[in-house]
Amino acid sequence: MEHQRVGTDLCAPLAPDCASLMTALLAAQASVPASSDPLVIQERHLADASLIRAGWSPDPASIPVTALDDAIAGVPVRRYRPLSGGSSDLTLIWLHGGGWIFGDIDAADPVARTACDLTGWEVVSVDYRLAPQHPFPAGVDDAIAVTSEILDLGRRVVVGGDSAGGNLAAAVARHFAGRPGLVGQVLVYPCIDPRLSTPSALEFIEGLTTRPGLVWCYEHYLAGASPHDPLVDLTGPVPQGLAPAVVLTVGHDPVRDEGIAYARGLASAGVNVRHVHAPDSFHGSFGLSGLLPSAAVEVVRVWTSALEIIAER
Repeated sequence: MEHQRVGTDLCAPLAPDCASLMTALLAAQASVPASSDPLVIQERHLADASLIRAGWSPDPASIPVTALDDAIAGVPVRRYRPLSGGSSDLTLIWLHGGGWIFGDIDAADPVARTACDLTGWEVVSVDYRLAPQHPFPAGVDDAIAVTSEILDLGRRVVVGGDSAGGNLAAAVARHFAGRPGLVGQVLVYPCIDPRLSTPSALEFIEGLTTRPGLVWCYEHYLAGASPHDPLVDLTGPVPQGLAPAVVLTVGHDPVRDEGIAYARGLASAGVNVRHVHAPDSFHGSFGLSGLLPSAAVEVVRVWTSALEIIAER
């Protein structure tokens, strides 16, 4: 993966390791009976997460951080701190991906451990409520509640997430725009626009992450709520005082173009933005970096960029 900025080639052939893994994941997906039942698919994702962790390199347990299950504002979380201790007053609130329907703090554990190790920050990984059992706004309410309580403790906060978690993180950043303690946001191929009408959304109708799949996720997440709610649709005006942002987009991704447009919109509104684009990677690669050396490079670049924007404040 090349570290590229807005305005470069949007899509390139998949990196060899990405192509091999995508082929394997698609074959595994095709080997089980198709289902549109979100509860069935939730169970499958739990099993897949265990297999992914087993293949992670280095072993997540060897990453030099401590982990403790806790609750903040009544929401289950897992707190990570560097094993060396450290004196940072900054907390990264991490919101996992999964279409607002899948994922949990166990599946996000390697990603959170890696972030803690690379930044030296405390990381709070949030086990927010999922649809369809708990549709919108349950998940974003949980994210806001956790963020509010940590801000009230006087800590500086960076909020981040991937995919649907990137949507939640961006919504939280907008909710707390102008509040001094919210000092950054890290948005990894975020879901921004529920209309899914960009060229990339219309292009990627087959593969691991597709427009039809995202439509299905939005339907179960919203469960009749308006897709134009500003905590879902983030295409509205950029609020004053929005925290600096790192935005990662990837070439093989239906939400690629809306992520790029969001990064540009933030920059045009005067927000300090670091945009990293990986044209030869696919949606989901960030959460698979232990299996993908090319994605591991992008993970380092994302967290290095996050450290840089914090240092500039």
